[in-house]
Amino acid sequence: MKNRDILITLYGLHVIWTGLWRSIQAAEYKPNALWFCLTMGLIVISASFLYRKGKQRIATIIAAAAANIILIFYAIEFISKASTEANFRVGLIILSSIALLVTIFLPKNSNPTEDH
Repeated sequence: MKNRDILITLYGLHVIWTGLWRSIQAAEYKPNALWFCLTMGLIVISASFLYRKGKQRIATIIAAAAANIILIFYAIEFISKASTEANFRVGLIILSSIALLVTIFLPKNSNPTEDH
């Protein structure tokens, strides 16, 4: 898929925004949310740069690992702390993590003449 690196960069920015959104939502500084999301977002963004450089295998491993960590973390939060963490912010990051994993593992076009 062309422009996979752009989609992964947008996902990384969305992860960072999720950490900022937690502090905005709580109306106080939440360092754990901020630093977790900042770190994971930057890891995902670094994978997008590796895609751009043509290092497909390592980029896929890094992006998939980060997305899985994010997905598992937020799914556990969503289920175990449903009274406080079952909200739009957490649901959106779960859905976007699943979408990123689907994007990463979509099969490539087998016929290069049909590539637009």
